[in-house]
Amino acid sequence: MRVDLGAAALEVEDHGEGVPVILLHGFPLSSAIWTPVRTAVEQVARLVTPDLRGFGASAKPAAGYAIADLADDVVRLADALKLDRFVLGGHSMGGYVALEVAAAHPERLAGLVLIDTRAEADAPEGRRRRDAGIARIVAGDAAGFLDEFVAGLVGPSSATRAPRVVAELRAIAAEAAPDALAGCLAGMRDRPDRRDLLAAVNVPALVVVGQEDSLTPPASSRALASALPRATLVEIPSAGHTPSMERPIPTAEAILGFLRAHYPAPPAALRPRAPR
Repeated sequence: MRVDLGAAALEVEDHGEGVPVILLHGFPLSSAIWTPVRTAVEQVARLVTPDLRGFGASAKPAAGYAIADLADDVVRLADALKLDRFVLGGHSMGGYVALEVAAAHPERLAGLVLIDTRAEADAPEGRRRRDAGIARIVAGDAAGFLDEFVAGLVGPSSATRAPRVVAELRAIAAEAAPDALAGCLAGMRDRPDRRDLLAAVNVPALVVVGQEDSLTPPASSRALASALPRATLVEIPSAGHTPSMERPIPTAEAILGFLRAHYPAPPAALRPRAPR
């Protein structure tokens, strides 16, 4: 369905019953990365998966790609769906957005799911890589940038065992607007360090990481989980940076286990589903 937020209209999948769970995709992808785990998660939750602005089938404005802008979209989406509190999850860049929501609107979170992401800001070398990507996209080579970037998303096991995953990721990434690609690279480059926030995130949290992730290595996720007061860490074997695509069954099991442990029935404090 289409949800008009004013600044941007988002394409959103909203299905299932139970605790509201909003899952945010990473860069440069779309909500399609949740397709392999969607049916399982919808058994126990109301699963909301938007295409962030500029990606997938959502509107593609020329500007508004700072992490804070994307976080504002998420809160406006929750308001439009009449969700007072919800479990918020994010993959990679989506995790940066989730942490921004946690910083700006902690009262809205009933839980946090962080998949192959980190709390620390980019190091100087990371910022230089973002700048190089922006320059390449602005010069008209978005396709070449995506081709190389997507190849690094999967782990070596997936590249050998399931090369179709790379093809699927390329097709998803091809839907992204060049403005969104360049804008989000700048937004990620400029995002603040959120490590000081973590100790105050007093809701159940799940940290998931692919054991073969070279972009967000498992050591980073272990540190993230250790810093969150109520976190569970799950490492997915034979997966790189996109475990929901590479190893959907263990990824779904991790999310299901977390939701069943902490939200066996919709908490009374959460607003029930509004008629649609």
